[in-house]
Amino acid sequence: MASYTDWNQALISYFIDGVPRGTRIYLSVDEDVIENIGYNFTDSSVDGKWIDDFNSAVRKKVIVDEYVNLKQIKGKNPQGFPQGVAFLCACVLAASLMGEEEKISEKDYFKRLRETLALPGFHRPQGMKSGSDSEEPLWKEWNLWLMQQGFLVSAQPGSGPTKYTNYPISQCLLRRTDKDKLQQLFQEKKWQAQWDALTLFVYVKEVGLFGKHLRDLLTEDRERYDSLAEEIYQVYEQWQEYGYSKNKNCNSYNWSHNLSCGLYRTESFLGDISYSLYPKQKRRCKPELIEIQINENNYQSREERPGWYYPLDYYVNETELEQGCKYQITSPNNLDYLVLPDRDFWILVSDPDNYDSGAFASWGKPSPGNEFILLCKNKKELLSDIHNLRDKHLLEWSNQPSTNTKWIEIEQCMVVSHAWDKVIIKNQALKDALQPSVSLSISLSGGLRVPKMDAWLIGYSPQITIFGLYPTVKIKVTELANGRVIMDESHPINVPINISLPHTGEYIVQAFTQDRSTPKRLIRIVDWNKLEIEKSNHYEFRNINDKNQICGSIIQKR
Repeated sequence: MASYTDWNQALISYFIDGVPRGTRIYLSVDEDVIENIGYNFTDSSVDGKWIDDFNSAVRKKVIVDEYVNLKQIKGKNPQGFPQGVAFLCACVLAASLMGEEEKISEKDYFKRLRETLALPGFHRPQGMKSGSDSEEPLWKEWNLWLMQQGFLVSAQPGSGPTKYTNYPISQCLLRRTDKDKLQQLFQEKKWQAQWDALTLFVYVKEVGLFGKHLRDLLTEDRERYDSLAEEIYQVYEQWQEYGYSKNKNCNSYNWSHNLSCGLYRTESFLGDISYSLYPKQKRRCKPELIEIQINENNYQSREERPGWYYPLDYYVNETELEQGCKYQITSPNNLDYLVLPDRDFWILVSDPDNYDSGAFASWGKPSPGNEFILLCKNKKELLSDIHNLRDKHLLEWSNQPSTNTKWIEIEQCMVVSHAWDKVIIKNQALKDALQPSVSLSISLSGGLRVPKMDAWLIGYSPQITIFGLYPTVKIKVTELANGRVIMDESHPINVPINISLPHTGEYIVQAFTQDRSTPKRLIRIVDWNKLEIEKSNHYEFRNINDKNQICGSIIQKR
């Protein structure tokens, strides 16, 4: 039997391993997730289902004579991880068990939570009444820890009687009934294409024949779209590998054997543009060294940053972009292929870890007011949609792209409006990819950054830029340790702001308009003595003749 501590650590790893910084994290837990994690435990044997083992571990930790005692799971363990995550996942699990016929209400939720904790009754359990004894401090600890790791938080309180219950309910993306309906849809449609998450998401939205919970997620809350698309894609991978079954055996809980990849754009001194394969890490798995065979040549790559491996020293051609491609992964042996999806367009944004680097790659969606590059097929209908978006003052760009190639690069693109809801274009995937999911976003750039620590050096704080479509925004910067306000004033939008953060520590940044606010961002300032010399594992090579290549200032044999 796994202990509460085992489950707590395994759940944290499940939700953050292989996930890029800046991703919004949802503790979306259901029975499949628990069985998946339990199946990967070692040196532990369980008779029956892992869900029973998990529920038992949580009950033993927090239940004393039908009283919920949360004091011993508050704070962090000696390794620096929050101790209350397993209990929070039990709360989300209760929400995931609510069927489509049940309203999202406090009474129905606590009925399910009591079943999970094996407590009699129907209302809020004893020991979880309010204030410091409630579960809210655990959610706040989890949110703060996520910000310290560079992630965006999603768990928020409700208002009035739903103040506390909104935390777990807000985390539940796909419930058990939703996954069942999605697999039935895939079975009926016989979808077998090697789509990416965004393309699949568009096709699922077009069907729309779902229960209220999933239908609302697909149409109402754009902040959840990226995370929801990933969840739907995971169900799709499961169905592709094992088919539809309500009674999956435990061997079906490691179903994804491929890695997907994006594009990494490089431009030479002569202006030649190339696109390298940019492998994504497999979410919820520890990154390993990967080896890929392409045209009888072997390429290796290791972790560059959370969520991504280093770009391969292999440039894709127009045919590969046109049709998509699969490349054999030779190591590790639990992976089969690196997949370049067949897409009509690619969105390449600035490096979120260093906006001043000039690098562009498939790091995510463009923020309003932030420039990006749109690489698209030279197709009449697609180009018509793009020009239509500009005519409606939703999208702007600077250059006049050449149309004598199969693929076109449109540079210095920028989303300049939020009025996308009533826009109709033929390529729905393009609209979903470009339509803003948030009204405001925070960018941190400049200064002297310590990348592996996700921090900046004392005396060289980052510039803060709030991207959005409002003329001005109120920016508040607070010192985390003592709550002291460093800045609380209005500034123009899309303009970098220099701010002096006086000493080492952590600072919370948030921006506000009259009716909007950004998710909180954390800035960590460290002393110079925290710097360590690190040998680079990745070098940029350029061939200079048949036998030699240049690596920075080093010429070596090829």
